[in-house]
Amino acid sequence: MATKKAILYARVSTDDQSDKGYSLPSQFDAMRKYAMQQGFDVVAEFQDDYSGATPIEHRPEGRKAYAMLQTGAADVIVAYTIDRFVRPPEEGDEWDMPILIRGLAKLGKEIHTVRRGKLSTGFADLLIAMLDARKAGEERRDIRERSMRGKRAKVKAGKVIGMRAPYGYRHIRDVHGKVVTLEIDEKTARIVRLIFQWYVVGDEHGTRLSDRAIALRLSEMKIPVPGELQRGYQFRKRGKTMWGHSTIRRILLNEVYAGVWRYGTRIAGTTKKRPIEETVTAEVPAIVDRNIWERALAQRQHNKEFSPRNARHQYLLHGIIRCGLCGMMYSGEFTRGRKPGQSDAGRRYYRDSWCVEYRVQLEGRCANKWIRADAIEADVWDEIEELFSDLERLAAQLKEAQQNEDEKLQSIRDKLQITEELLKDVEIEIHDIAIAMRAARGKFIADFEKQQDEVNARHDSLIAQREKYIAQLGDRKLTDETIETLMRFARDVNEGIQHPTFEDKRYYLEMLDVQVTVTPGHYHIKCVIGEKDGEISQMKRGNIRIVRNSC
Repeated sequence: MATKKAILYARVSTDDQSDKGYSLPSQFDAMRKYAMQQGFDVVAEFQDDYSGATPIEHRPEGRKAYAMLQTGAADVIVAYTIDRFVRPPEEGDEWDMPILIRGLAKLGKEIHTVRRGKLSTGFADLLIAMLDARKAGEERRDIRERSMRGKRAKVKAGKVIGMRAPYGYRHIRDVHGKVVTLEIDEKTARIVRLIFQWYVVGDEHGTRLSDRAIALRLSEMKIPVPGELQRGYQFRKRGKTMWGHSTIRRILLNEVYAGVWRYGTRIAGTTKKRPIEETVTAEVPAIVDRNIWERALAQRQHNKEFSPRNARHQYLLHGIIRCGLCGMMYSGEFTRGRKPGQSDAGRRYYRDSWCVEYRVQLEGRCANKWIRADAIEADVWDEIEELFSDLERLAAQLKEAQQNEDEKLQSIRDKLQITEELLKDVEIEIHDIAIAMRAARGKFIADFEKQQDEVNARHDSLIAQREKYIAQLGDRKLTDETIETLMRFARDVNEGIQHPTFEDKRYYLEMLDVQVTVTPGHYHIKCVIGEKDGEISQMKRGNIRIVRNSC
């Protein structure tokens, strides 16, 4: 009998770092020993520092391991525990674990774990594996909770914890080198005071500055950004001393500058904010007066409630056009005319916030920060109409794109099929429990009722999983009906019948999944049937467009 080729797969996330039992070296040591005992030939080892909530086939190294199994380069995948593959399901979570196991089983592959051995596709074995993973997850959550309780107790005692001091402060440490509290760093604290001064009171002319204006002013002054003062900081695309408005916003909202340091503002493992009454605080030296901080907070709320909108002006490419230099999305902006009595006269532009905000750091004038909406919208629509000009070519491109989309959806179809199989298993179990309950007596009734509740919960979870997959399959961009609609529109355009409105154009751009990327003087259009490059038309007086030849 041929020796089975095995892949060893280890995963560790930030939450596992404190648990030595889940460190990468310990996982690989245990897996190598297990593979040798089973007589496997280890052909590859992969490791990911990734969350278990991400499917293995979508993780950087997990994708490579999964591809080896699909192509036949390996027969077995080994992990330390089942939760190294997928996150243990919490209450209400979907059943990714049995879907993964049965999906690989359909390929004739095996899943092994050091603790449980080979995982069968039988429903009972799947349930045991799931409970194992849930237990491991609970153990790690207990460790986190104990750690959190200890940290919260330190903060209640007036101590500050954390790796980095807020901008404007530095740490005070005890004789053992542990952080105790914060003290003001005057060199950076004066910048914090300046930010609050500009935002609440105003600059030297008495004009209050916005987040973006403050960021631009600090960039012009070549003030190092907070990250530059941290060891190991790597410069992003914006470069040195280039402040972002989000940094200014975080400083203005941080209560530490009014003397209150808060711990536990976010729920662990998520980006969700914790209710402020559930946080714990420590008193620290204030950099700005409490009244100034509260005025800044009130000013932010006022700006949020009364900020102007561009709803009166239509932007055909809203949400689908971005800058090719920095990758940021463009936003529509309307500039009003200056002639008396012409308050609504003006021009529509697409504005690149990044280039406008950081123009002081760019060499020369950035031709990418403002784009005439009349020009780029007409250019894009000209390209779309050109796609519609050759009906035979358009039909072939749409069919090819539909076939490519079908191939991408095949994995979802496979998961849907496996989910249907699991549902049948659960329904059989529900039927068996119902029969057993009719004959049960005494205390056994309560046991069966508890078992029935658990099975019903699994059934509901699988139903939700099935509906999600069905929705994903139904959310196809290129259905037969979509293709027929596009072809009908193309025929009408060619025959001169169709005179599309703004709503028509937007509808067909979305159907084609059009995305536009702009670099100085040029555009790149990508949609479901291909890509196209061209030069942005110029506009002269009278809003007349000078059309350039597309390349």
